[in-house]
Amino acid sequence: MFVLVRLKSVHRFRLTGILLARAVPAQVSSLLSASHISVRGCRVHNLKNVDVDVPRGKLVAICGLSGSGKTSLALDTLYAEGQRCYIESFSAYTRQFLQRLDKPDCEQITGIPPAIAVTRAGGSKTNRSTVGTATEIADHVRLLFAKCAQLFCPSCGLAVRSDDPASVASEMSGQTGRAMIGFPVWLPDKTSGGEILLGLQQEGYLRLIADGQTFHLSDSDRGALAKKIGRKGIECIVVVDRVAADAELTRLTESLETAMGEGHGRAVVVTEVAPSDDASALGGKVVSIDDRSWASRTISRERRCDACDLDFPDPTPRLFNFNNPLGACEACEGFGETVENDMNLIVPDPSLSLAEGAIAPWRTPAYEHELQELLELAPDYDLPVDVPFSKLTKKHLKLIEQGVPERKFGGLNGFFAWLDRKKYKMHIRVFASRFRSYRTCTQCNGQRLKPTALAYRIGEHHVANVLSMTADNAQAFVADPPLEKRERTIAAEPLRQLADRIGYLQAVGLGYLQLDRTLRTLSGGETQRVSLTSALGGSLVNMLYVLDEPTAGLHPADVRELATAILSLRDRGNTVIVVEHNETLIEMADEVIEVGPGAGVGGGEIVFQGTAKQLLKSPDSLTGQYLSGRRGETLRHHTARTPRGTITLRGASGHNLQNVDVEFPLGVLCVVTGVSGSGKSTLVQDTLYAAIRQQKLGDAIQPLEMESIRGLSQIEDCVMVDQSPISRSPRSCPVTYVKAFDPIRKVFAESVDARSRGLTASHFTFNGVKGQCPQCEGAGVLEIDMQFLADVSMRCPGCRGTRFRDEILQVRYRDRTIADVLAMSVHEAYQFFRGSVKVQAKLKRMIDVGLGYIALGQPATTLSSGEGQRLKLAAFLGSSQRKRTLFIMDEPSTGLHFDDLVRLVDCFDALIADGHSLLVIEHNPLLMLSADHLIDLGPGAGTSGGQVVATGTPGEVAKCKQSVTGRVLKAEMKRS
Repeated sequence: MFVLVRLKSVHRFRLTGILLARAVPAQVSSLLSASHISVRGCRVHNLKNVDVDVPRGKLVAICGLSGSGKTSLALDTLYAEGQRCYIESFSAYTRQFLQRLDKPDCEQITGIPPAIAVTRAGGSKTNRSTVGTATEIADHVRLLFAKCAQLFCPSCGLAVRSDDPASVASEMSGQTGRAMIGFPVWLPDKTSGGEILLGLQQEGYLRLIADGQTFHLSDSDRGALAKKIGRKGIECIVVVDRVAADAELTRLTESLETAMGEGHGRAVVVTEVAPSDDASALGGKVVSIDDRSWASRTISRERRCDACDLDFPDPTPRLFNFNNPLGACEACEGFGETVENDMNLIVPDPSLSLAEGAIAPWRTPAYEHELQELLELAPDYDLPVDVPFSKLTKKHLKLIEQGVPERKFGGLNGFFAWLDRKKYKMHIRVFASRFRSYRTCTQCNGQRLKPTALAYRIGEHHVANVLSMTADNAQAFVADPPLEKRERTIAAEPLRQLADRIGYLQAVGLGYLQLDRTLRTLSGGETQRVSLTSALGGSLVNMLYVLDEPTAGLHPADVRELATAILSLRDRGNTVIVVEHNETLIEMADEVIEVGPGAGVGGGEIVFQGTAKQLLKSPDSLTGQYLSGRRGETLRHHTARTPRGTITLRGASGHNLQNVDVEFPLGVLCVVTGVSGSGKSTLVQDTLYAAIRQQKLGDAIQPLEMESIRGLSQIEDCVMVDQSPISRSPRSCPVTYVKAFDPIRKVFAESVDARSRGLTASHFTFNGVKGQCPQCEGAGVLEIDMQFLADVSMRCPGCRGTRFRDEILQVRYRDRTIADVLAMSVHEAYQFFRGSVKVQAKLKRMIDVGLGYIALGQPATTLSSGEGQRLKLAAFLGSSQRKRTLFIMDEPSTGLHFDDLVRLVDCFDALIADGHSLLVIEHNPLLMLSADHLIDLGPGAGTSGGQVVATGTPGEVAKCKQSVTGRVLKAEMKRS
């Protein structure tokens, strides 16, 4: 028996599955009949010999504190084993192409089905990956156009079609009057023409038409034809057949096929025009042959517009693919944008003069000689160097940009051309990119495709039009496409697939997204839901789906639609496991498993398993206490602080913002809310933050459209704390990021053992040659090349995974080595380094933001986005900087349990007490209630959003009937 599962990779978020698995009948029977996935003795990461039975065919929610072991159970155990078991059944050759997963540290796992995970794994961030390509909607749109689109010449607008001998013969059979069928031939001169005519005669052809006369291919007409040819040559029509009005369809078809074969895909049909006939109804143009009127029509297998002399390629799916050279615009190579030098970035402050350094790239020490050359030749060309750059004339700007070749000064154009020749050096590429920006391609107007691809249309729409639609508009197009009955029959399957996939996008709350929007411009939650759409569109059954916080980035009002889509996965017969903190999804789950009771070494146990109703009443469940309202009073009842100033932004109109004016209060916790796609990130990150970085801090960054911004003098710095990973290198870890490793190394270097061996602080790091293991170079693992098998990672036998040299590990401080310290949790290390003020000060900040459970040496690549954000906050709190700073945070509650929010809000309070300000984009109702000021955007998503619906304290917003967020807050307030 075979179990078939597709493997699909989605950019940024990973959708991973199994290709093909083979099992013996007894094993398959046992697998399908099992009612539970049984896990015994699980010791993955911090799990403490856990035994758990997960019901199959149900929606199971796994909840608990951050770091309690939820992901270890769901992804690192259940998903990993589900995938590993089936991959191991493949041949060695097949396994080399698949992701290798180690066997989870468990005594026994039974009843596990094939697994698919939708996780927050990093993926490609190129502009080639769009919503349409990630969900396969674009593939079906291309197939639809390849089968049903009509071709129209872009120059003259006339329809262009490929003729088929059978269809043309069917048309001719209904006409009256005689007709001649032939093919065109070119006679270039007398000598060559004579040879061509002789060849045609030998092939059995008898007549041809030249210059409105009929000639026989006999020797008697050769002389007359030679005169017609002349020096310039002439095009003739070789007659294949002369047919009467009642000619059989078979004869017409055969004659047309012969003519098109001899004419290299082209043939000519000449139909007699009677006085009573309508010449235009016969097609083609009216010509005179032997003093009689005929309608001449050229037919061709090729798609060609004879009037404009243009040929068009056949409509294949590749032609409509901007990631394929056949269809991609040649200017932008399918990106829709080109990179150009941006004078706004090159000259960020036009009020400065050339002498004052108005040209930013020439202010750097490495390239200031370019400015000196310009200043030296300025007097010779009447170039003023002491007036503002904005007052220079076009003549002066031309000199600066194009340079003076005779003085060997290349200007800005020559300077950037030199940088392009050196772009193989990374620092040169980074430097040049600071002064360039993306511009819409002028050749394709951002549509990414060649004109020949855009010439094919369905109704009034070409393929770029359809892909630029929102999912909602595309669904309306698919429901009633402008196609004829025959074309609808051909397009039935692509239209069904499109309707299903677009429907799934709408089901997960993404109906407002344009299909051609790139994944890199989406929020983390939006990208994950795009990935979930691919899972929903797979129509697989008897699978294990593991979803990692699918509601991340989703407004509470949109969660129920997503939950309904997830339930549809379960209803197909699949087992769905969600790692989740959202109360709506937890309440809709068939079974809830809570991991705890604490985080890190304090977690790793199953503290509750049962229904959602039982969870609310359980005294052991921390989650149940928050959901029932027994906890969380401090978050729900908050006295708003008084602002200490405001930043006023006027006329913000980037993307979907509708010319909004917003006041952001300072010295308080200000939360920006709204449904997904309402314009929160556009307003806060792309407009406000970019404007502050440009005007206040002088960064070469261009904000979206706005009129003005005021109040920046009230802050000294602005820090963006987003969901981007703190590092992509496994060598980076929390202790190095918060700068706590330096004082720890000094403590070891000052020990008696270290001084006696002559070791310094530089020896106690795995990132330096003095201290790292020479065999694994500080990685702790070795990658072994297995030739045609998949590479194997194994613990380094030299250092046994400690990453240090043996002589370094012989040095002990309080009977612990430096490797032992890196394995400690932050809480353990804080107690261990009692008396070391500098170390404890750094570690205390990590405890304050709720990261006391993580290990000091845990690779940064394994941290969740929420943990990464809190680690960034801890790094700032541990620094000596005390400027008045505006912190901008993007959904800091991502991945956090209700209890973790309490510590996060305490951290916010500490920042505000120090004189800082916080501006947070958030969807969590408890964090909204903890805010001092709310700014609610909406009322809808996409073009329906971009307006300020309500502002004020949480209580004031809750009273606004037009605010979706207000209704959510009102319901949350009633819980207490």
